[in-house]
Amino acid sequence: MADASPVSPRYTAAKESMAVAHRTHRQFLAVTGKAPRDMLLGILTSGLPGLPQEEGGGLERGRVVYSAVLDPRGKIISDLRVFSDGSGGFVLDLPDVGLEGVIAHFRKFLPPRLAKVTNFSGNLGMLTIAGPAAVHVLATEVLAGYVSLESLELLNEGEELISAPSPVGSVRIVRNGDLNTEALDLLLATSSLERVRDIFLDAGAVALDSTALDVLRMEKGRPSFGVDMDESIIPVEAGIHRRAIDYGKGCYTGQEVIIRIRDRGHVNKRLCGLLLGDLPPPQRGEELFLSEKEKSVGWITSSCISPAFGQAIAFGYLRRPGTSGEPVRLGAVDGPMVAVRSLGDEGWECDGSTAAAGNTSSIA
Repeated sequence: MADASPVSPRYTAAKESMAVAHRTHRQFLAVTGKAPRDMLLGILTSGLPGLPQEEGGGLERGRVVYSAVLDPRGKIISDLRVFSDGSGGFVLDLPDVGLEGVIAHFRKFLPPRLAKVTNFSGNLGMLTIAGPAAVHVLATEVLAGYVSLESLELLNEGEELISAPSPVGSVRIVRNGDLNTEALDLLLATSSLERVRDIFLDAGAVALDSTALDVLRMEKGRPSFGVDMDESIIPVEAGIHRRAIDYGKGCYTGQEVIIRIRDRGHVNKRLCGLLLGDLPPPQRGEELFLSEKEKSVGWITSSCISPAFGQAIAFGYLRRPGTSGEPVRLGAVDGPMVAVRSLGDEGWECDGSTAAAGNTSSIA
């Protein structure tokens, strides 16, 4: 299948050389106090990371936990990542669209005498670096002498490295698993953020915009809160439950609904991937149909032209089970037919197996 449109230079840089993005939509909350761990365990869907461990040379290795905050009906208030602050408290990294709801939920369920929540976004920021050359620049120019290239290359999703204070301060380095390319997230003081970004730009990095980031995210098969999931969605419907929910932990808000779904094994809708061929990317909210039914069976949440797939792709919810591999029609009962694929933690799935985004022969 021929490419549907020219490939963005930003996308190409993120895949083949080096790109950097200032993630201005990320917000950070610090949770401290007498018992922040116990209090958060009663709210978050996951467990919590332990204290980082010394790696030598001032470098520490820690664990990063993907989680969610739910309301009593099991609906997502926001997804987020949880970091240890190294002293018994935690740092939460969440999208700006989820911030208001999470703070309101914490005010209701976190007793201030046991856990204090502080908006830390003015002090902490995030850069995402992508592409094979980015790791080398991080090790040899940004944090030379503080972190090795080998340690960065061995970093897995769910892990972080924390550098000792350097000329750009202490940097938390996190493997980004949401993009269809090699990528790292750098959490650092806002006072150093522009300086670090300029080092990458001076070394030849291209500034990565939100459009290219969304294409890379969709190629990886990862939904975004505020786009593909919102306060009306249960984690199982969005397919994030395997990453975000610890089914063995104690009680948390919304757990009863999640356990009931697990034991019943059924939800009314699921987020799926759609292969659109030569069709232009549809608008958010465009409806999906079956040929024999006049009533809509789902809707589009996001779409893009994918260079890796060589066609337009989309995410959308379908209100029926067993959709993978079965075509649906876009926009009307007699609209163009599009292929449906399941989305898993590791990407797009076909016939029960996971397919890499670039391997279109196995999924198209």
